[in-house]
Amino acid sequence: MLTIKERIQRYTTDEMAKFKTISTSTIGHFTDFGFISNFKCTVPVTKVHGEVITVKLSSGDGYPLNIALQHAKEGEILVIDTSGNKTHACWGEFRARKAVEIGLSAVIIDGAVADVEYLRHCRIPVFYETISPKTTRNLKLEGEVNTPVSVGGVVFESGDYIIADQDGIYKFNHLNYKMLMERAIDKEKKEKSRRLGIS
Repeated sequence: MLTIKERIQRYTTDEMAKFKTISTSTIGHFTDFGFISNFKCTVPVTKVHGEVITVKLSSGDGYPLNIALQHAKEGEILVIDTSGNKTHACWGEFRARKAVEIGLSAVIIDGAVADVEYLRHCRIPVFYETISPKTTRNLKLEGEVNTPVSVGGVVFESGDYIIADQDGIYKFNHLNYKMLMERAIDKEKKEKSRRLGIS
């Protein structure tokens, strides 16, 4: 059975605009939680950001991804929980082409990708763990869209907000984001002043 939940709006437009200005390493001065580490990326990343849409797969069934892409919106980051499947690639050329058409900001997968040569020339960053020639299939068994998922040891929900850069990937926690956001912005302002003083 496929479960599809309504998307959630967690942050205001102004808050998301502030998130975009913050670096992951600045957040890392204040918390150890919310970071994904050791994921590879298909392209060099300067900075990406966006609201989260989640999808959970099972048993090598890639069909829920097709449905998630139908629900995805421009600027979002697709977070894919493969339920521990590291051997069947759920992401490749044609799903990447669809992501470009939609205008996704990035894709994060706790599993495998295929068609790496194409992905390395695609403008959308794909964060992944492994590469595999074996792929998922449209089995239509079960899956979930916009439900809580676990990727890289972090729980993601619909409407969460991610920033990613060359230092890592960070998901803001809606329970304490205001304090972290204010401290991070203040720190970056002070660092900018220090750089001006050095030069």
